[in-house]
Amino acid sequence: MESTFRFLSVPDFSMTLWLAVVTALATSLSSDCLDWNIFQNKAPLKDGNVRLVGGQQPSEGRVEVYYQGQWGTVCDDSWDIADANVVCRSLGFWNATAAVPGAAFGTGSGSILLDNVGCTGTETSLANCRSAGWGVSDCQHKEDAGVRCWPKRDTRSTTTFKMDHQSDLAEELKMLYKSQKDCDMIIKVVSTEDPNMSESVCAHKLILSLGPGKDFLKRMQQSYNYTMKVHSSCFPMVQDFIEFLYKRSIDIPSTMAVCFHMLASEYKVIDLKEYTANLFTWMLPEDNTFQTQVSLFKYAVSTNDLILQENCVRFLAWNCEALINSSLWDELPAAILEALLSRSDVVTPSEEYLFRGVERWIIANRKPEDLNSGSLLLTEESLLQKIRFPMISPENLFDIPFNSSVYKNHTLLFQSKLLEAYQFHTVPPQKLKQSLKRVSEDFVPRIYTSSSWCSMYKGMQSYPQLSYHHRRFQGSQIYTVKETFQTPTYMSQLFVTQMVSWTHAVHTSMDSCRSMGYYCESLPTATLSGPSPSSASFIYHNFILSICKDNYVFAIQEFKKGQAVLSFNGTSTYNFPCQSKDFTYKFVIQPQYKWYN
Repeated sequence: MESTFRFLSVPDFSMTLWLAVVTALATSLSSDCLDWNIFQNKAPLKDGNVRLVGGQQPSEGRVEVYYQGQWGTVCDDSWDIADANVVCRSLGFWNATAAVPGAAFGTGSGSILLDNVGCTGTETSLANCRSAGWGVSDCQHKEDAGVRCWPKRDTRSTTTFKMDHQSDLAEELKMLYKSQKDCDMIIKVVSTEDPNMSESVCAHKLILSLGPGKDFLKRMQQSYNYTMKVHSSCFPMVQDFIEFLYKRSIDIPSTMAVCFHMLASEYKVIDLKEYTANLFTWMLPEDNTFQTQVSLFKYAVSTNDLILQENCVRFLAWNCEALINSSLWDELPAAILEALLSRSDVVTPSEEYLFRGVERWIIANRKPEDLNSGSLLLTEESLLQKIRFPMISPENLFDIPFNSSVYKNHTLLFQSKLLEAYQFHTVPPQKLKQSLKRVSEDFVPRIYTSSSWCSMYKGMQSYPQLSYHHRRFQGSQIYTVKETFQTPTYMSQLFVTQMVSWTHAVHTSMDSCRSMGYYCESLPTATLSGPSPSSASFIYHNFILSICKDNYVFAIQEFKKGQAVLSFNGTSTYNFPCQSKDFTYKFVIQPQYKWYN
């Protein structure tokens, strides 16, 4: 299904000199004539709104906070002036004069909604401060917190009323463009592939000289007879592109994002270029055939867009198993395969699985007449050089000379690589380090998802057979799904029979974290505990893979001190979007020799 994205850029009306601006003046009224209560903000209540109750002045009282349709109080545990400042400023006062504990303004009723509040003082709402969590408290109402605020209100928070007819102007500019009348320039649009494909567009210099169209106008004035040269596939989009320069909004079909990015790049319409570049990140997960990802990579290479190249290759690396199993794998450009094999964040069941995929690609791309071609063999050799043979088990290494369809064409390379791999599996770490001329990435595992190194987590409802971590914490019953699994100590055959145990969990409440001995700064948070880091030879770089709807990996995070925050608000630089809350997780263990780090 094709997606459509809408981009809206608000016009700069101060630059629209040709519009007449009419200002209506209102007669000033004495404050004696007004009931100021009618000007209070009547916006719908939101979680985190506060009010003061029980004080002698509007600037003091017991703090009550709103959450999910009810008002409740705040416990005075750790209540201080920083917390009070946040409350007072959110109500329009300058700051607090005192944080008042002990229900000094009377006891409240109903729920105690917040406890152990810890604001830094810069937050705009109590909802943004650290706390034990909504509705989590061991307090009584005799501990209700209060505040005293500076009585003088912050006039900066006074309610203002805005009249906004910007949408009318945008619609009028659109109609002006659509009318194709009263123009002072005619733009000739021609195809770069077919000179007979052309059209003329009527435009207005003054409007194009404002906002995003000014650089476009300069290019037109520098060209011969106001000529735009456009790729034939993007020819139908030119009218929409120029219309955007008038009304500052546009609907972009996902299949046409490249065209709009190309036009915006060529004519330096920066806002539109940046917007369409961000769309590529949203488009990458949409195509499970991987055609879009490969096409975008080729486009990125042609435009020397290194960021887009990286995004495309990263998505393919994180979803490499599905890519190998796709019909597109055999047709994958060699440049993409080279880029993939150079990475350590390739997600694959095992290195042998990746090797067999590369072997299949080589056979699929061979032609009988090319077998004696030096360039072909060099390409194959370059790919095989990037396989990390030491990460393959000795049993599977032994089979390669007998069952690999590419072995006989690269015998010397395989002999060298297999020797290095056998040394890895049989020589103790320190002796191996001394014998190596250089430490290569061949000794660094990728992200292997076979059962030997990975454990799946689907959440509490998906694991009824598991035991739950259960304990009473601050008067509450805390249930946390945890699972224990085992992995070998290391990939080397010297250590594969020495097993180590790991315990993982995903926490959705602060109490769940604390009940297992963690302090979680944000929720949800995954935790992973295992062997002591004091091992003489090994260090573990462990990861959690977030999978959207059991379909594609959209985020990979490394555990830091046994924790990884699983908060995906928007699309960060390193994640891809998932428009669902149906997540599954894979916990992956990645041991390395300490001397490699």
